[in-house]
Amino acid sequence: MMRILVLLACLFSVLVFGQKKKKYFDDVVSNADAKIILLKPVGNNHLSKDYSTFFGFGFGGNLMTPINFGIGLDYNVLFSNVKYGNENMAGSIGSPVLTIADLFISHRDKLSEDFQVEEMIGFSFYSHTNLFNYQKNQKYKNTGNGLNLGGRIIYNLDMEGYQQVFLAGKINFYYTNVFNENKEIQKYYDRSVFLSLGLGYRYNF
Repeated sequence: MMRILVLLACLFSVLVFGQKKKKYFDDVVSNADAKIILLKPVGNNHLSKDYSTFFGFGFGGNLMTPINFGIGLDYNVLFSNVKYGNENMAGSIGSPVLTIADLFISHRDKLSEDFQVEEMIGFSFYSHTNLFNYQKNQKYKNTGNGLNLGGRIIYNLDMEGYQQVFLAGKINFYYTNVFNENKEIQKYYDRSVFLSLGLGYRYNF
């Protein structure tokens, strides 16, 4: 009798966990995440030459369909400093803050029972804010937009796949509305490319 009860308990556990994991991949799933981010501007532009690497945090969400395509939104806030010795190049501004809102389409690939990858492509909106060094209550603000490309490798923390951790990489293309009659100066200030890495936690609903 005891063996039968143990066998039934095992079968019940397999069925329950199997259905939950199957549901995760076969149904529409929404999730929310939080992450820490390192972002490095690259290229010959003022964000790359005059500012240190940005560090910050972000929040996001994604809606994934049974055909493994979804739509998502990330909102990130990142902080930096003017590089020592570049104060004259940056002018009388400091304490740069970069706010990025990413809207993207994602695709999911299941690698194993515990690992998945997601690829993303989308569009970004930027807000770049600096404080004036001699007028702390006033800010210089610039906005921009551009494409983003990225990916995540995701690891399940539980058998159901509800809790996950992930490592994300992304490329953002940054274009603003800065104008200057000298095209080289304009190019130096109105565009950049951002490379970022993020480590985060995700919960699936």
